[in-house]
Amino acid sequence: MAEKRTVIYKLERHKWPDEIAAEKQKRRKKLAIVCSCLLFFVAGFFVARSTGTTMASSETSMQMEKLETVYSLMNEQWYFGKDIDDLSTQLLEAAIAAMAQSDVDAHTSYMSLEDAQSFSTSLEGTFIGVGLQFYQNSEGTYIVADIFENSPAQEAGIQRGDRLVSVNGTACADLSSDEIKSLLTKEEGKAVTLVVERDGQDLSLQVTPSVVDSSVIAYVEDGYGYVRLSSFSENSAADMESALKRISDAGENKLIFDLRDNGGGYLSAALDIAKYFLPKGTVVFQSEDRNGNRSEYVLEEDYEPFAFDQIVILMNENTASASEALISALDDNLGDRVVLVGNTTYGKGTMQTSVPFSDGTSLKYTTAQWFSSKGTVINGVGITPDVEVSLDEAQSTSMMIYKDDIRVEEDTVADIARPVQIYLRFLGYDADRSDAYFSARSAAALRQFESDHGLTVDGVIDNETAQALADAAAIYWNENKEQLDTQMREAVDIIYGR
Repeated sequence: MAEKRTVIYKLERHKWPDEIAAEKQKRRKKLAIVCSCLLFFVAGFFVARSTGTTMASSETSMQMEKLETVYSLMNEQWYFGKDIDDLSTQLLEAAIAAMAQSDVDAHTSYMSLEDAQSFSTSLEGTFIGVGLQFYQNSEGTYIVADIFENSPAQEAGIQRGDRLVSVNGTACADLSSDEIKSLLTKEEGKAVTLVVERDGQDLSLQVTPSVVDSSVIAYVEDGYGYVRLSSFSENSAADMESALKRISDAGENKLIFDLRDNGGGYLSAALDIAKYFLPKGTVVFQSEDRNGNRSEYVLEEDYEPFAFDQIVILMNENTASASEALISALDDNLGDRVVLVGNTTYGKGTMQTSVPFSDGTSLKYTTAQWFSSKGTVINGVGITPDVEVSLDEAQSTSMMIYKDDIRVEEDTVADIARPVQIYLRFLGYDADRSDAYFSARSAAALRQFESDHGLTVDGVIDNETAQALADAAAIYWNENKEQLDTQMREAVDIIYGR
């Protein structure tokens, strides 16, 4: 029997590709001195190329001469330069990266080929598959958690709560989660036979993997519709329209709109989605360029908005950028029909433009700041909820799993001690701390966890216990989500007038 693994929901703060790229740049210490020396040299080079002008002042000429000398010496005589392949290119690349790095703007960056590809993929928001998410419960059964809008899984009639029985004749009980995912995404266009259990009966369904947009999940409950928008990708607007139409056609006029952990994407997608809620002529947001010129982004398309009597928007500290633009537009223009629930949003109120280069790298730089439709500053401030509700700390904490073996005993300070203790408390064990100090009491709690889960009982943190804690926390969350998701519970209470 293959080893089973739990599909773990992401329990950490979302990082955008630009943030990751910035962090990588900060770690490139080897050429830090050269970066600073070449900064203005490269800047002057590109200005000259773009404007066709020359630097006239004597002071500038002296600085340029000095920098060119430094570049030549580093390139030709620097002792350690012999150890760097293609040194000249490396010096210039480092300098360009330094120019794009700023303490005042984490969202401007020079992206390597890898970073640029990752950034582009994140905006596409698509993958090859059948379009369902599942988890493994405490009994070892795989349960369908969510289905993406307009996916093959939705077209095949798969439903939330279905139990996965077999894939192409192989029992899911004999497969790991990775093996199941592989079978469901293996070959685009080739039908897969998926047997699910629903209401005590086995159903055999044919589902064909294809390109799936992963940004929209929606379902209808008695009294309201629910839509989760995880990003503003190329196809998000079309999927949102489909989801809202299904909810409206079902006769529901109240909506829970989940934008938690939505880090943004295309502002154009936010404008396209705004028209489903707001009439033509509505100002969605404003922008300001570096010269202080203000512009208004107005809905210009004739579209009959969906008539929701009440919209409860779920948001948290990872809700950012285009999400904040849409939230502020709905809140500004729909008044008491909108209720904001959760935590204050991230506060990313800037707009970026990406310039690709022939070698696959690109420069993404901030071109403007945007404001709410009423001119409210969002950048660095965020949007405050009407009803403040927080989740357990475990939901924003990532378990650390190392490549190498680790061993952390009690009375020790280690980074992994923090998530271990947080997860222990989340699972009901008597850990007394939530920082990097692994206390004796927390070690005793870990020993109890190890005993309960058939692990070596030693109270020592290692990769095995860390993974077991992560799996147990994921199972606990999925099996008790209705109670543990306090933000969603508050939204439902508002919908029902409780």
